[in-house]
Amino acid sequence: MPDDLDELSGGLRRMLSTAGLAGKLGKKAAARVLFRGSGDAGVPAESSGTATEGSEAAIATARKLVAQMSQLKGLVMKAGQIASYMPGSMPPAAQQVLAELQASSTPMAYHRIDEMLVAELGAPGRTLFEAIDERPFAAASIGQVHRAVHGGAPVAVKVQYPGIEDAIRSDLRMVGAIARLSAIGSPLDAGALSGELRDRLLEECDYLREADNQRLFATLLASIDGAHVPEVVAGRSSRRVLTTALIDGAPIAAVADQTVRDRAGQVIFRACFELLFRRCIYNADPHPGNYLIDRAGGVTFLDFGCVRRFAPGTIATWKRMARAVIAGGRAGFEAGFRALGFVGKERKFDWDYQWNAMRFLYTPFLEPNFRYHPDYVRKTFGVLMFDNPNRTRIAMPPEWLFLNRLQWGLNAVLAQLAATGPWRETIDELLAAPLDPA
Repeated sequence: MPDDLDELSGGLRRMLSTAGLAGKLGKKAAARVLFRGSGDAGVPAESSGTATEGSEAAIATARKLVAQMSQLKGLVMKAGQIASYMPGSMPPAAQQVLAELQASSTPMAYHRIDEMLVAELGAPGRTLFEAIDERPFAAASIGQVHRAVHGGAPVAVKVQYPGIEDAIRSDLRMVGAIARLSAIGSPLDAGALSGELRDRLLEECDYLREADNQRLFATLLASIDGAHVPEVVAGRSSRRVLTTALIDGAPIAAVADQTVRDRAGQVIFRACFELLFRRCIYNADPHPGNYLIDRAGGVTFLDFGCVRRFAPGTIATWKRMARAVIAGGRAGFEAGFRALGFVGKERKFDWDYQWNAMRFLYTPFLEPNFRYHPDYVRKTFGVLMFDNPNRTRIAMPPEWLFLNRLQWGLNAVLAQLAATGPWRETIDELLAAPLDPA
């Protein structure tokens, strides 16, 4: 046991250093999780945020949290990035501050980056590139990105932080131990879920794998009008360095024209569900910072480190269930929900509630001219999780762990865009399309 505690201590120090600050910003949301519902915690079902919503204290706390997370990197910072764009995870004013984590964090000194370039590619940056900016223009959870010139063209050079893979492994050991304890008495397979988390996050540390993913997605998205993927520069890439073409475009927050925002949302939506419902694959990191928007609403997709493939049979079952929900076919929904492995405890399972919850989740496909908005995303958290009487009876198949991240993240991105579009038409088309696995 002492050895295990020593193993966990690195992750504990990293995560506990942010837990107190995060708790101050998300008391009510945390209460709904810890007390398994709104009644026990005294939180109304429609409540979100905290009593300090919009206060100077919340903003100051958020700034401290950003500073800590951006220094710690890794899994700690990933958690902060997700919280920064999920409506209801904390007060809106504080969430705006936390959004800094979507595009930047405390950068690492350039001499450390140059050491990594030498170790990975055999030469310093000034030799490898015709020019390289020592100041990163993006610094995220696993690496930071520098502008450079290669072959006369602008490129983006993503360099992994030294030691970050070991730090993530430490974080994951701690998360796994906590998950196994918290899952006692529930239908969740904590070991399998922890293994899925470990596999996907450690894959993100392999930039050669990400380069292969990026080439694949460039091919898969080529048929979607308005979707673009930067070209990989193979000769300047390795396991811990990834060089790609540098593409101009605006982040979501900088786009004011709603027509452009709607078009971008439609491109992102179609790309997501075409990859899922036709190609049985998806990029499970719908981070607002991973999209660049051009003047016509075209979208450049970035960051392909977290990619998950599905068995065609799973996708076929999911599509049948989705068609049943949209068509009002409850029997087909129940059969699909069971077949996908979500019913962990059949006894006292409230099918009436679960049916209405799924219909609510599918509101964008049921309500004409639906416009995504933060209130919809906030309410889905309550309906599907916090206020769901089945929350202790639902299982989580491991392959759906990151799919949930995709679902919440995609909805949050579309809500940021306030996007509207022909969602029903697009989803009906893709649900009817034959499978063609990537």
